Amino acid sequence: MKRIRFLISVLLIFSATGFGQQINVPETVAITAGNRDFTSPQFSPDGSKILFTQSGFRGLWLYDLSDKSSTQLNDHIGAGYEPVFTKDSRRIIFRVDEYIKMRKYSALAIQTIGGKKIEYLSEKMRYLSPALGLSDNRVAAIADKEARTFSIDKKESALAASIQEPITYIEDQKIALVKDGKKAILAPFGEGNYIRPSLSPDKTGLLFTFVGRGTFISDLSGNINAELGIARSPKWSPDGKWVVYMLDEDDGHVITASDIWVVTADVKTRIQLTKTNEIKEMYPDWSTLMDKIAFNTVDGKIGYLTIEISE
Repeated sequence: MKRIRFLISVLLIFSATGFGQQINVPETVAITAGNRDFTSPQFSPDGSKILFTQSGFRGLWLYDLSDKSSTQLNDHIGAGYEPVFTKDSRRIIFRVDEYIKMRKYSALAIQTIGGKKIEYLSEKMRYLSPALGLSDNRVAAIADKEARTFSIDKKESALAASIQEPITYIEDQKIALVKDGKKAILAPFGEGNYIRPSLSPDKTGLLFTFVGRGTFISDLSGNINAELGIARSPKWSPDGKWVVYMLDEDDGHVITASDIWVVTADVKTRIQLTKTNEIKEMYPDWSTLMDKIAFNTVDGKIGYLTIEISE
């Protein structure tokens, strides 16, 4: 049976029962941001950095695991909502939102981490999704319900027929899947609210949540392969064998508890990674090497677990 063993490193603020390591954000960054409420961490593809944003998805910050330094990259509205790294970990693609006469307009932007230079991949649009993924030198996004690709090297776009790998997103509360330039709408359980669809690393499986019923894994035709139960904010492991998720509780007003769990894709093994009372870990993300899981706490701190997976 597979098992996960904790490798507890230096504990700064979290208690030992939290199995966590605090990421410190410099005071100057917090002051610049206007608050300390951070959320939505994710690892860079090379595993050397953690990207995160503040509450409301305004701005991007980067934590370097090697020298334990934090840097604010930008303060753009909407930048922290599902940004993606380029495969070389040197640039970040994100959406920039702007409100004009009570209407939201969005554009895709790309920022170089080193020089912090920002360029725009698209013009402002009324309805534009965050970047959905990368294929070669292009990024996919949905513009007015139309799947398109945008070049990350020069300002041009094309229809979804040029996408070399499948992408998935939500359209009218159902799962939309674009494969080989053709779009299919999937609703395995009929009418309802489908959220958080994501493709497995090998692009053969689909992870999604059906609100009110649970989280599932299907094939690309919508045939259910596994039922994970209640598993909020689920994410595939880089090898596609595990899913990490949070299990939270509330009293109808505030979050009263939240811990991080993992389950194998075949649902044969399920492990609770954190078991804390005062700390409420949420929105986990795997590192590329699968040796760390980042998270944010309900009170706006960023942290990570160090783990080891063995057979």
